Amino acid sequence: MKNQKSVALGTVVGGVVGATAALLTAPKPGEELREDISNQLSKKAAQTEILASEVREKMSELSTLLNESASNVSQTVKEKSDKVINETMEVLSNNQSSSKEQIKILVGDMLKEEMNASEDLKEVVEQEIKEIEAKLNKDINDLKDTVKK
Repeated sequence: MKNQKSVALGTVVGGVVGATAALLTAPKPGEELREDISNQLSKKAAQTEILASEVREKMSELSTLLNESASNVSQTVKEKSDKVINETMEVLSNNQSSSKEQIKILVGDMLKEEMNASEDLKEVVEQEIKEIEAKLNKDINDLKDTVKK
């Protein structure tokens, strides 16, 4: 993100320097030249403010998206953990007369099922990451378009 900020700032500064150089090399009277420089600076300052506002808005959206994603992943982990605990408690309470070996086998089977469930969790996390990545790419392209204007 810092690199993108530097690129955006460099683009704005480069535009101002380029516009100033072009104005200074143009054959115009001093009064007209000063007016052109003032107009160009005002225009670039307005563009910079618009860009800064858009960057703030995109960062706010990204923060919200990250919080929602973290909440989704956290909720999924909690649901899976609660399921394992409930199933284990049920097996233990239903098999009080069973031998330790039978209980170990039942709990082992449940743990294998939950290992498979971890794959589901992995898919949820990967999907959240893909959604964030897509949003970031769109925002970057939108900001690039704004800088080009």
